[in-house]
Amino acid sequence: MKPELVCQVKYANWTQDNRLRAPVFLGLRDDVGSRQVVREEAVQGEAPLPDGRGSAAEDSVAEELLAESAKETTLAINGRTLKFTNLKKVYYPDEGYTKRDVLNYYDGVAGLILPHLKDRPLSLKRYPNGIKEEFFFQKDTPESYPDWLRTESIDSDHTQKPIRYVFAEDRASLLYLVNLGCIDHNPWMSRSESLDHPDYVLIDLDPQECPFDLIVDAALLVKRVLDRVGLRGYPKTTGGDGMHVYIPIEPVYTYEEARQFADLISRLVIHEKPEMFTTPRSVAKRQRNRVYFDYLQIAKSKTIAAPYVLRAYAGAPVAAPLEWSEVKRGLHPSQFNITNARERFAEKGDLFEGVLKKPQRLEDALEKMEKLFR
Repeated sequence: MKPELVCQVKYANWTQDNRLRAPVFLGLRDDVGSRQVVREEAVQGEAPLPDGRGSAAEDSVAEELLAESAKETTLAINGRTLKFTNLKKVYYPDEGYTKRDVLNYYDGVAGLILPHLKDRPLSLKRYPNGIKEEFFFQKDTPESYPDWLRTESIDSDHTQKPIRYVFAEDRASLLYLVNLGCIDHNPWMSRSESLDHPDYVLIDLDPQECPFDLIVDAALLVKRVLDRVGLRGYPKTTGGDGMHVYIPIEPVYTYEEARQFADLISRLVIHEKPEMFTTPRSVAKRQRNRVYFDYLQIAKSKTIAAPYVLRAYAGAPVAAPLEWSEVKRGLHPSQFNITNARERFAEKGDLFEGVLKKPQRLEDALEKMEKLFR
């Protein structure tokens, strides 16, 4: 009989006659092909990594977690035993970057990215065979996942049924998800203790067949408006062809209020340079060579690519936080990628720290906006 399906089984050990002792069926594995399944052997000579590491910046240039020669390995991380498989599988065919490279990248930036993922439900986007093969989305966490992973059931506003979301709370959780084929990580804009209240307003600048210089110009217009109303925004590349500006806020406003605030910013920005923007919600009706100011993404359960994530695009670009002095013509998202991002982060530190630690109120800004609309 030719094996076709792969399942995950928990067991005590192998018996002398090559049978499983106390096996428990945990679920089917659609991310593993039947030809990839081999008998697990105990790993020799692998010392568990210490849970404690240096600063986030030091981590980004620390010794790599997974050796280049390894096809698979088992390590202890945060007191959890993780098995990393198919490490030589190519995820980025044009450049030859492998699953090992992706895991090493995330281990290196874990200290930076985890504070931006903590307490946020994740919608998984899994690329089990790399960026040019089929991917799939996953919100509901299977029971077969380890019980040490944090999960929470959250009622869907669309179906009114609970969805069991997973969280990345530590290095072990993050690397477990990366090992499943999660190249990027997409959290909610709110945290578990305040799910109905986002803690930042997202300004999402999308190109409509325009050069990135136009995205830069649009971001600088956003900064000009924010300066006029007394708010601080934090820019980052998306890793794709757009740019984000995060405006950290106290988690006391509803998603609708945050969305309306972003709409007001868009009206002020577009008023300054109407020829730079296109406004129809329908993609087919948008004008080319312009920027679309997207504030409709601000909604409960919608997700956005987190800072510091890799993106599933050619060149393995990274969603890189920026200093405003770097937001100028000539900037391009391809400048920040898997080969150089960790060195940059070691030098710059967490440029998005203010998103976490400097929340703002909107009342004074709204008063100043009212005068700008007169």
